[in-house]
Amino acid sequence: MRYSRKCVSEAEGYVPGEQPTDGGYIKLNTNENPYPPSPHVLEALRAAIGPQARLYPPPTADRLRDKLAEVYGFSRDEIVVTNGMDELLSLIVRTFVEPDDTVVVTYPTYMLYEMLVRLHGAKTVSHELNEDFSLPDSVFGARGRVLFLSRPNSPTGTMFDRRLMDRGVRRFDGIVVIDEAYVDFAEDNCLDSVRQFDNVIVVRTFSKSFSLAGLRVGFGIAHREIVDDLMKVKDSYNVNTLSQIAGIAALEDYEYMRNNVEKIKRTRERLASELKAFGFIVPGSQANFLLAVPDGYALSAEQIYTRLKEEKKILVRYFPMRRLENSIRITIGTDTEIDALLDAMKNIL
Repeated sequence: MRYSRKCVSEAEGYVPGEQPTDGGYIKLNTNENPYPPSPHVLEALRAAIGPQARLYPPPTADRLRDKLAEVYGFSRDEIVVTNGMDELLSLIVRTFVEPDDTVVVTYPTYMLYEMLVRLHGAKTVSHELNEDFSLPDSVFGARGRVLFLSRPNSPTGTMFDRRLMDRGVRRFDGIVVIDEAYVDFAEDNCLDSVRQFDNVIVVRTFSKSFSLAGLRVGFGIAHREIVDDLMKVKDSYNVNTLSQIAGIAALEDYEYMRNNVEKIKRTRERLASELKAFGFIVPGSQANFLLAVPDGYALSAEQIYTRLKEEKKILVRYFPMRRLENSIRITIGTDTEIDALLDAMKNIL
């Protein structure tokens, strides 16, 4: 099956007709951070704009890798920096998967995994998540070149049990990719897995918790042999100068990010409570979004999504996919934005 760039874009969150250019919409559909980047980031960017724009960026982003190493407790040689996390996912497939190889994924999860594999000419074997979106036993005996595990999982927001994760990693013969795009909103992480297992790549992004989605900075942490292989395949100048500078500055003001994360987590818990009071089923989320299933309403999830967009100018995400066809995903916005969403729901439900 051939996938177009349009399909890949939709997996990344872009849906044609849902990216308003004016200020008339409340945008709760692409899991962007509602708060601006650290003022330190903006100062660093302003200072960097100048004659050096004529120069190519540092090809291996060593200053940013050094800062990441300092913050997360690894060496530079165990870190790769990419143009957003999606480039890193593509890079992993191109580096470790041959056409006709098998890649293991779960379902439902981030759609881009399967699309990248198919575009590469390989095939996926999908393991259905349990009813509560936990890992199925079948994953633990899976065979393939790469296993993708998203924790917290997108689009459910749920977390896989760490002991079960380690069990699966221990038994898997290939590369295990642990997608931690939303991990700063969660209670724990899997960085220890990189130290414990030599086949694990933890992948992260500056887009969510650091509020840098527009600058496209992703990174992976793995054993240096894995990083060496990825560095051989990546494009020479894959991360621009301003993005590297912004990433360093964001890490230098780490506390600013943590404060915003705590605000988002408080709003997430309030929204979850209000949605449950409305009668929605809301799986426990440790991300910056909630999956919500209307229970007992005359309106379907698709109808709620459409009415919010057309009548209230509020964008949420609707997935016309099996197991998600009666669900909407709501990005956690500011308290003011969430108040507007709740008022709108009271009016249409």
